[in-house]
Amino acid sequence: MRHSQKGMSFFGWLAVIALIIFGLVIVMKLAPIYMEHFTLRKIVTEVNEDPTIKIGSLRDFHNHIEKGMQINSIRDIKAKDAIAITASGTDAYTVVIKYEVRSPIIQNVDALVHFDETHIIRPLK
Repeated sequence: MRHSQKGMSFFGWLAVIALIIFGLVIVMKLAPIYMEHFTLRKIVTEVNEDPTIKIGSLRDFHNHIEKGMQINSIRDIKAKDAIAITASGTDAYTVVIKYEVRSPIIQNVDALVHFDETHIIRPLK
């Protein structure tokens, strides 16, 4: 008995293409959210690495973060709601970055991305 090989049917290919398109839509919706978060994290942690950044008080630190967010066009995250800075010790700050971003995917389906990080920052002198 001879068996002939068969490839994927039209509907099989249609399903594969639909999955690829759905995956690309998800990536296109989530990539900007993660890029903004990584930029915000870089703004906060660069104080540890750059001696030209002078941070002397909590107000200076808040101003540095807000200026960095403005320069990098981070508009979806509100610094007052997402970032909490407390002084810990004489030359250290504890920065808590905690927020959620909701992104609509299809009609009533949303993606919810939750960020919760704590950084200990010691400005260089």
